[in-house]
Amino acid sequence: MSTPTMTEDRHDEVRTQVAVDLGGTWLRIRTGSGETMRLPSPSILNRPGEDPAALLEQLIETLADLVPANARVAMSCGAAMDEDQGVLYGSGPLWGSGPDRPVPLRALLTARRPDVAWHLFNDVTAGLASFVERFARPHHRRVVYLTVSSGIALRTADLTERSVPVDTHGMQGEVGHLPAVSTAPPAVRALSCPCGGTGHVAALAAGPALPHVAAALGLERPEDIRDDLPARLRSGDPAARRLLTTVVEPVAEIVRTLRCLDPRIDLIGIGGGYAEGLGDTYRAELIRQVSEIRSYADRDTGPDRAGHRLRLCRPGEVDPMAGAVALAHGALTVTKH
Repeated sequence: MSTPTMTEDRHDEVRTQVAVDLGGTWLRIRTGSGETMRLPSPSILNRPGEDPAALLEQLIETLADLVPANARVAMSCGAAMDEDQGVLYGSGPLWGSGPDRPVPLRALLTARRPDVAWHLFNDVTAGLASFVERFARPHHRRVVYLTVSSGIALRTADLTERSVPVDTHGMQGEVGHLPAVSTAPPAVRALSCPCGGTGHVAALAAGPALPHVAAALGLERPEDIRDDLPARLRSGDPAARRLLTTVVEPVAEIVRTLRCLDPRIDLIGIGGGYAEGLGDTYRAELIRQVSEIRSYADRDTGPDRAGHRLRLCRPGEVDPMAGAVALAHGALTVTKH
């Protein structure tokens, strides 16, 4: 990703700084005063069955109406995207299996509001930038941030280069749409993903999947499980414990795979509203699964080592809006390979 020129930087310094976080559930807008406005996102998650094109148009209208004149916007986008071009490829929580072609969101916003400087970043890249700023240490070589929220994805930063490497399309870490590694019953592994696929990691382990997994496991009142799960876990309910094990398993397998493939990863952060909301319960189950000894490849593991270099973030510790602002100012550079 190209960095702003000196002329652009000087010009943007006099602009009002606005940070935006576009997620499947909420659209948050923070102005230079520090006040944050939170609105339901115009998304397929909030409005099932609505035309993705109409949802996109409402998003553009909302931002065009609410962003002040001559602002500099740093926007965290909950979608797979090319950050260099400002093009969004898709997002299950935002648009389901549509739209049919990539969305040139930066160009569309610029056409509607040419007075605004639009800087768009993938939300996981923004979360990674925030996580690195807060928790990375000078000796860390590579840091991974994995978000478990309305969607699931990860990004890796190479801190020896202060870069986030991506492919020629701007992609890295869309693990939510890989087939889930799961020992759950077939009914669970056959669950549909918002992107249109079946049995994906997000179909089992993302926040919106919880009641569907509960129903597939035969739990009573699956529609109430979001509110009931913490209390049922505290009471020792075996069905609730089985549900937790099932939704954590695909994420634990991603962590195991990361550690197996790249020994230069010195820190893995797990955030996102779903994982953060379950807190210590989620972390304990994750560490239990990651520390399982299955073969000689796991001889150097165990609960103490499994928790080492693995941080489950608490609410507020990672701020994608602050991360987007940091990226707009060059804290990390997204580089195509």
